[in-house]
Amino acid sequence: MFLGGRDPRLRAAVASALGHPEPGDLAYTRLDGARVSVDDLAAACGAASMFGERRRVFLDGAASSGPRARALAAWLAAFGDAQRAGPGADACDLAVAVYLDLGDRRTAARVKTFDALKRHGAQVHRFGPLREGEAARFAQAAARDLGVDLSGAAAARLVELVTTDAGLLASEVQKLAAYAGFGGRIDVRDVAAASATIGEHARWDYVNALADHDLTRALQVLHDMLALRTPHQMILADIIMTLRRLAAARQVVNEGGGGREVARAAGVPPGRGQALARQARRMSDRLIARMYAEVVRTDAALKSTGSDKDALLEILTARLAA
Repeated sequence: MFLGGRDPRLRAAVASALGHPEPGDLAYTRLDGARVSVDDLAAACGAASMFGERRRVFLDGAASSGPRARALAAWLAAFGDAQRAGPGADACDLAVAVYLDLGDRRTAARVKTFDALKRHGAQVHRFGPLREGEAARFAQAAARDLGVDLSGAAAARLVELVTTDAGLLASEVQKLAAYAGFGGRIDVRDVAAASATIGEHARWDYVNALADHDLTRALQVLHDMLALRTPHQMILADIIMTLRRLAAARQVVNEGGGGREVARAAGVPPGRGQALARQARRMSDRLIARMYAEVVRTDAALKSTGSDKDALLEILTARLAA
């Protein structure tokens, strides 16, 4: 059993458990959990292999709740007991992936249901949210797999830009490896140079609308991003990065600096530095601190409560735009 979100760690573990089968392997069957029934799964596991090889079956995206999940759990328990009693000629290697947000307490009961299969011989592997240090090490490992050395500082900066989402990190590491020519070493300067293309889409329209106090536009872009399944923590990370740059700009402005100095301090292009300097002059240190406090509260709520995550970001958007 593989429990967790749709990220590279889970998919790689499934492939490893099944021996990295090719899609055209006649002894390998992949089933779509949203479309098949327990009877379909039983038929796939019981089918005789054409050439006598051991069968391998992957149920991808199994039902995680409701009657279908309960029926699946019961079948898997019986399957495991039968395997332990003595596999027959039609025995198979079976992998079941259930996509759950392990960082959400509301899924605890579902996780418990599948954990109970351990009593029937199942191995249950969990892939929960990565912490920052784990995410940086994951990025470095992904870079090594591509023949690239990603420095610790560069990995930490990449996590700051992209968040700890494993799928997003793997995608950006591939881009950085291409940027570096699939060889050599990637340091913080390389990440900074490539960061102009990391996430340059509607997310920046969103933070720009917040900076302009345009609530209608900010909510419109937010809803577009949520419809496209942009991770909540990535949106929050963009806001945090913007506030950090704004705080740096405010410090420079307080010391008498201008757009050029702001650009250097905030790590942005000169044109953006001028805009940040103008924005910083219109704000106070107390206001920026209050904005940070709103973000911290939202971050804690996203990670530790069962509240509607879309609604939490809508509320944060309204407060920041005001």
